[in-house]
Amino acid sequence: MRQTRLLVLAATGAVLTLTAACGANSAADKSAGSQQKMKTVAMQLPDAKVRASWPKQDVASGLAKGMRLPLEKYMLGYPDMVDIENAKDVVKSACMKRLGFSYTPELMGTQPAASYNEMNMERRYGITDPAKAAAHGFAVAQDAGGPSQADQDAELAREDQESSAEGWDKAMNDTCIPEANQKVGVILPEDPAGDLAGQSLKATRSRPDVQRALSTWSSCMAGHGHQVKSLDDAEGRFGQPGRTGVRPEKAEVSLATADVTCKGTAGLVPTWYQAETAYQNKQITSHKAQLEAAKARDALLLKKARAVLASVSAAR
Repeated sequence: MRQTRLLVLAATGAVLTLTAACGANSAADKSAGSQQKMKTVAMQLPDAKVRASWPKQDVASGLAKGMRLPLEKYMLGYPDMVDIENAKDVVKSACMKRLGFSYTPELMGTQPAASYNEMNMERRYGITDPAKAAAHGFAVAQDAGGPSQADQDAELAREDQESSAEGWDKAMNDTCIPEANQKVGVILPEDPAGDLAGQSLKATRSRPDVQRALSTWSSCMAGHGHQVKSLDDAEGRFGQPGRTGVRPEKAEVSLATADVTCKGTAGLVPTWYQAETAYQNKQITSHKAQLEAAKARDALLLKKARAVLASVSAAR
């Protein structure tokens, strides 16, 4: 999810440099008019059926079932990210319409994400679900079922046509992005929970109990005929483990199922999870103010975003 947050920032261009311009759009008399026009913009927001396909916070099966690390309470979940970004697009779309331009973005959330948040608990210690290993190898279980190449080409052509209008870029950058930042907010690049979680995983890997479990896992893998140096070595043999909709080779399935079996034999997942739980609790104590401040900023973002989305739903 940290990668998602960074991609979101990149997609909004020079958002942080434009926030100073937001004050020009904050007058109460403009706000009411903008809100009314926002209700007239037709946006196909993710419905209940689509949302049901999104990843859940709690791991439902496998060795990591029910596990949740302490720092997760300070992380934005995938549904939160979707609401924030879609709300900003709703504002930008209404703003552009008000200025005489067209902006009809493909909203976020139409395809399921690989994980609920950047902790990625199900795969934090590598693949952990025996059923998914048997069916998909190391690949992500769900098939994203993305649009066809023809659909993608048509979407790009439509976007190019919209943005080619004279004055479009200036309207978007000078007025509508700042307006979206003012009405919803900006996801800041600082990510204390994600940074601390990365430190936690690295630091606890070297703990004696975790190292013993890793050594037992490696010996077990050798007993199954797989000579692997590390968890990354196992998954890395078959390309990118984050890929979707790929039919695995028999060799991949054999390695993946042995991987999960040996993690169970070694008690690797609960051992590492317990080590990280203790470590993260100490991190939270040491960085409480920073984490709480970030959580409060995220809560305000969500409050504003969901108010915008509620106004769109109410207008239908």
